[in-house]
Amino acid sequence: MRFLLTLTALLVYSHPFGETNAQVKKQISPYAEKGYLTFDLKPMGSQDRPLILRTFVPTLGLPQNNVLQNHSKGLPSPKYSPGSGKEATKQYQPIDGIPAAIAVNLGKPLSYVWDTTECRLLYAWTDGFLDMKNYWGDRDSGRRKGFGYVPRLYGFVFYKAIGKHPVSINGKSLSDLGSPKYSGYSIGSDRLPVYEFETGSSKVSIKIQPGPSTQTLRLDFSSKNKEILEFSSPSTQVEVKSKTAGKLSIVIRPNAGERFSSEEKKEPIKKPTKEIGEKLYTSLGCIACHSLDGGKNHGPTLKGSFGSKRQFLKASPLIVDEAYIRESIEHPMAKTVKGYLTGMMPPYKLQPAEYDSLNLFIKSIR
Repeated sequence: MRFLLTLTALLVYSHPFGETNAQVKKQISPYAEKGYLTFDLKPMGSQDRPLILRTFVPTLGLPQNNVLQNHSKGLPSPKYSPGSGKEATKQYQPIDGIPAAIAVNLGKPLSYVWDTTECRLLYAWTDGFLDMKNYWGDRDSGRRKGFGYVPRLYGFVFYKAIGKHPVSINGKSLSDLGSPKYSGYSIGSDRLPVYEFETGSSKVSIKIQPGPSTQTLRLDFSSKNKEILEFSSPSTQVEVKSKTAGKLSIVIRPNAGERFSSEEKKEPIKKPTKEIGEKLYTSLGCIACHSLDGGKNHGPTLKGSFGSKRQFLKASPLIVDEAYIRESIEHPMAKTVKGYLTGMMPPYKLQPAEYDSLNLFIKSIR
């Protein structure tokens, strides 16, 4: 997979004979110069009009040995000089990207990537989509990035594929039934894509859409042969909505928590504030499980939680303080509050000032 990306970059973007990097950078496309290039480098769709792109996407660190098991692994290749005709000692490293994926955006509530090689959902996120500048090119120059041209994901990733294929047919995982074969997708009356693939004699379709609450997904599976379909993934809460012969509808909840920016560098927060914490409470999806008014949800309410005594399933009681709140954000599996399910909350990687801002906000909820 990554070798092909490297080879494509070499074939398409080798400099013409005699040109230097500086000369190439100075070139401006006549279309860009005249203002013809008006495409949006950060396109967005909506739930009424989903945006569907067949494109390269970042791997986000998904493991090759199980999640991307049907993708080939790229190898470094030597750099080549068209001027001298010789190979350099330095090497191109494989581009960290997945080809032929389908990225879908339904506005800020949901973006996701469906992989046509593995025939599975790879990851889902909110508050953004893909920055296509590396892949489509800058409007000022009309040229895309010559190497490392995979689009940048931006937003908050709340779901990532884990382990072998989560779908099983008549008790056998798709990972054990051989490589799935992607057939294509159709568009229903709701304008959402329905993906179809085959594995052995089985023909399966899946529709992906937002779930009933923030940062949840609804997956509707169908089998033409009416086999028994099941879905199971490590560290992922799965709620079965309906299940009959050849049909399965589920809701899956977050199993990840990581924010990405389309910019190269993320500006650090200089000073933590309660206001920043309140914005994080919404943007990170805390609002989906932790109420502010005392109401019981999938997680304990934040109202009056700071300074209160908390009981746990397998740990000694303690008073809720800054250290406990940070541990709960970074390592939510460390302690489970009595009366709640284990594994409902994903771990979050934040800036130090973001943890402090959330502490300030939680302290204020009385």
